[in-house]
Amino acid sequence: MDVAHFIDGRSEIIREGHNIVTDAGLGLVVGALGNLTNGIAQWQVGSGDPAWDTAPVEAAADRTALVIPVFMKPVTVSYWDAANNRFSPSPTDTIDVRVVFLAEEANAPLREFGLVGPDPEHVLFNYVIHERISKSENFNLERIMRITVRRAQN
Repeated sequence: MDVAHFIDGRSEIIREGHNIVTDAGLGLVVGALGNLTNGIAQWQVGSGDPAWDTAPVEAAADRTALVIPVFMKPVTVSYWDAANNRFSPSPTDTIDVRVVFLAEEANAPLREFGLVGPDPEHVLFNYVIHERISKSENFNLERIMRITVRRAQN
């Protein structure tokens, strides 16, 4: 979910949607289970391809980097209790990942984002292509993603 927090106090939901976990992102999941990495560390946003404004494309699992990266910022990661719609002090099957890009940050037309692992590799965990958000100094952009791990239904 993307929420614009305007300087006049208003807030507006800009976008809600789903994303794709990249092939390399699956390695981060397995590594985290084995305590091999620090997991998701930053939220990267990018301008993507301006042609997407008129001819949208789908995200692909083999993507390893944003098309045109603009800005990257550390995230806050917490456990989320989906049944009670609140943060949880103990482990759950869902994590809440969020970041706020302040008014002076990431000011560009944004069409793509991804959660990335820690320095120095910044392995791309997931990748999203979305409608253009014209980020400007007029608002802070809060981005929220909840990631749930469940057994597949047979």
